[in-house]
Amino acid sequence: MFMKIKLQILFTSFACLLFLSNYLFAQDGLRDVSVYKVGDRKEFWTWNLTVMPPEDFKLQATCRGVGENVYVFVSDDVWDVNVCQQDIEKIITTFDHSTPEGSIDKDKGIYEILTETFGSPPDVDDDNRIYFLISQLGEYRGHHFDGYFRFFDELEGKHSNHTEILYLDCDDPSGDYYLGIIAHEFQHLIHWQYDRNEAGWIGESLSEVAMILCGFYTDQKHVIKYLNNTDSSLVSKRHIVDYGACLLWGTYIYERLGIEFLGNLVREEENGIKGFQNTLKSMNIEDGFSGVFGDWLVANYVCNNIVKDEKFRYKSIQLPITPTIKHFFTLPVYETGKVNGYAADYLKFSIERVKDKKLRITFESDCPDDFLIKIIRVYNDDLSNPGVEDVVLNEQIETFDVSGVGVDCREIVLVVSVLKTTKEPIPYSFSASLIPCAETVLSQ
Repeated sequence: MFMKIKLQILFTSFACLLFLSNYLFAQDGLRDVSVYKVGDRKEFWTWNLTVMPPEDFKLQATCRGVGENVYVFVSDDVWDVNVCQQDIEKIITTFDHSTPEGSIDKDKGIYEILTETFGSPPDVDDDNRIYFLISQLGEYRGHHFDGYFRFFDELEGKHSNHTEILYLDCDDPSGDYYLGIIAHEFQHLIHWQYDRNEAGWIGESLSEVAMILCGFYTDQKHVIKYLNNTDSSLVSKRHIVDYGACLLWGTYIYERLGIEFLGNLVREEENGIKGFQNTLKSMNIEDGFSGVFGDWLVANYVCNNIVKDEKFRYKSIQLPITPTIKHFFTLPVYETGKVNGYAADYLKFSIERVKDKKLRITFESDCPDDFLIKIIRVYNDDLSNPGVEDVVLNEQIETFDVSGVGVDCREIVLVVSVLKTTKEPIPYSFSASLIPCAETVLSQ
């Protein structure tokens, strides 16, 4: 089975990056004017994705549908083979008029939901509709391509279509998964209008939450992959991102900071964390990036429908699994570990049923200022109200205690992360043991 991926292509020496996206804006408000009608044929430049870097070639396609905001062209070789008229009708309906029950407004199409959220897309050709080109996108080394947006088409050039165009694969083109791809790519195109140099992880987070806003929680496989290995960076200087982390992060900031924040982040000229901080400041939100990021890591562990504190749970989605943990059933314990920048390790200590004990943890690292550490206390009789504490590391070797464990609280989780991008994982070590509560606390 091929792994289906959404690529953002930016040519490097061998790997290419697919800037994904979608859609077209109206010309002078005249949405009833169409350049093409059903049955018209057109030649497009596209990519051969079976080689890297992709090769440009021309493709013949026929217009199979015209909506208020879209032309749907289909490659002649897949019409009535992979794509039929019923697919065209569903694509147009979903883009122009209505979305699934899980969307923020089922009576609005993808176009309306996302333009209201993120802003207007570009319009380089003075055409009042976007082009969808459905064809066989193919695969490269076992990776099957779902869809993409070429920013080259927004520029004049030898192989540019010089129009707003979204390229879609012909495999089940009107299924929820591929309708979600349309939402995903559409956000990228809108983002191109406002900020062409945005960090990849921000762009992908916003495109993943665009899918959620439109009712398509169809990237759960990426969420499962991430939760099975949370030592995968959310923030990356490269254009290779973890889609599962981005989906969770995009959904979390939407729920935590509001839908207006998403549009303001798109229109913020600065990129990455700096742009995120600027957006918080412009909206007079007191939270900082590191605080929101730390709470997000906690939410990914404790998230369930009964958690009372909204900053530690999701409302729009359910997590299919819990994060992978390192679980310690007996104490004392001494262990070493490594964690990547803006990733996380979850260290779980199961405490025996004892009275008047506290858990003493000694944490050691060469760069204590870079670490973010959270303690999660899960209470036996009240799963809805986990206790969350921050740990500040002032020294390379820091000792801190968690009191009142063993009776009401028999599960302690240490969340370990690093607040900087890293080429290699950062090593650390820790020890944990139970001591009597009467003993003097070394450090809190």
